[in-house]
Amino acid sequence: MRKKITLLFIILISIYGFGQSNSNVQYIRKNANTPEAKADLEAMNVAFKKMREMGCEKGLSWYYQGAIHNIPNTINGKNNLCPEYQTSKDKLWAWSDCTHDKTVSAKLHFLLWHRLYIWHLEKIVRELSGKKDFALPYWNYGSTTTADNVMAEPIRDKSGSLYIASRYGILNNGQPILPGQVNEIQRALNELKTNPSFTGAAGFSQNLEQAPHGFMHDLIGGEYAKPAETYYNEIYQLQNYSGLMANVPSAGFDPVFWLHHSMIDRIWESWDVSINGQRPTLQQLQTNPWPYEFITPTGQRVSYTMKEVYDIVFNMDYKYDNLLYGSKAPVLTAKGPKESAKKLVSFQDSKEKIIWEQKIGKPIEGTGFTHKVASNFAQNTNKAFKTAVNSRIVLNLDVVVYKEPKDYYTVYLRYPGKEDEYVGTMTFFGVSHEHGTGENHELAETGVKLNFSYYISDDLSKSDVNFEIVIKKTGEGDAKVTLEKITVAQIN
Repeated sequence: MRKKITLLFIILISIYGFGQSNSNVQYIRKNANTPEAKADLEAMNVAFKKMREMGCEKGLSWYYQGAIHNIPNTINGKNNLCPEYQTSKDKLWAWSDCTHDKTVSAKLHFLLWHRLYIWHLEKIVRELSGKKDFALPYWNYGSTTTADNVMAEPIRDKSGSLYIASRYGILNNGQPILPGQVNEIQRALNELKTNPSFTGAAGFSQNLEQAPHGFMHDLIGGEYAKPAETYYNEIYQLQNYSGLMANVPSAGFDPVFWLHHSMIDRIWESWDVSINGQRPTLQQLQTNPWPYEFITPTGQRVSYTMKEVYDIVFNMDYKYDNLLYGSKAPVLTAKGPKESAKKLVSFQDSKEKIIWEQKIGKPIEGTGFTHKVASNFAQNTNKAFKTAVNSRIVLNLDVVVYKEPKDYYTVYLRYPGKEDEYVGTMTFFGVSHEHGTGENHELAETGVKLNFSYYISDDLSKSDVNFEIVIKKTGEGDAKVTLEKITVAQIN
């Protein structure tokens, strides 16, 4: 009998050990507005206090870590926070490495780079706080639970090290995100759920970067405040400016940045492990490389090859307490049992067949914009939609801006007698930065051409009925956004 029990015990050990062999998870990231995350937020507070007291030339310092994301090219007046840095010629190692620019490489690496960036900060907080099981909390904005849409109390505690004054006033005052803004986040999250590709102009990564990512940056930084708010931006050292989070060069210095990007990472993981989730290839990363340079908890510099990046980002040492889209919270591993049955490599948006296009050349007014898709255009759209297997129909909106807008634009398809179908959100976080126009938010006289692309296959109706493309503006900004062209295309 004892031999049978011993044998059974050995078998159980073996089964358990095999199950854990695919698991690299040691830490759990939690909702910042739950009691379970309280200790992690306190650990952040302890660590950031130490980081703020370090000289900005120290790799573990608050200033150095924020500057890895980005930093203004020029500081207004003598730099009171970092005497060693005045202009871009003074940049230290790994500063301004973030992926917020217009290149193909930047767009491809957006989620991967930010995943490793916040992962390294997580390690630093773990070391400086002494909390060995620290995991970076996430801000669960867009939740149906009102309390989740409130900025976590330690982040807005004026006596703590996580507080920044230049944020949207209602958030720093402990009020939730406004209902209309929550609805916008929820619509974006729901649309991302069914996106069929990681890469490409209409893919998951670029649409997530627009909303809720860019939406939340501008929201927290006060761009969407009513009435308009301005602040003293302590990184630029400018009065009457937008908040830290609304500007790429100052965003990484606001401690809420890390909770925001933990949420962005959670959205990605939720989609990645869902039935729709796909991944870029290692070859794509190697063809379009990006610098991955960070600081270890001991203050040492570390750089990664594209192969090392690929191996790390899909085998992280953390998971989330829960996920979106009804997904479970599995280990992030490329070899887990649930991953083996799913195609992991994203199809390429390399062949685009234009179904129809229409030149517009009109500004989008405050009352919005409506374009009627009638007769042959509507019929051709529906024909491509119905005849293609796994139809992937894309709506392209080409716009020109002459100043970085402080508004956002929501795009819908409208069929007669039906509720508008949400397609996506146009946001403009980082436009001035991405296009090299300096720090004053003014763009070139000829304007900057932008493209917003959205998969609309799950929004189209299987009928030849005429429909409308509707764009609604939200905000009080005065920046002109001109819609140059509308294109509907089919991607192979």
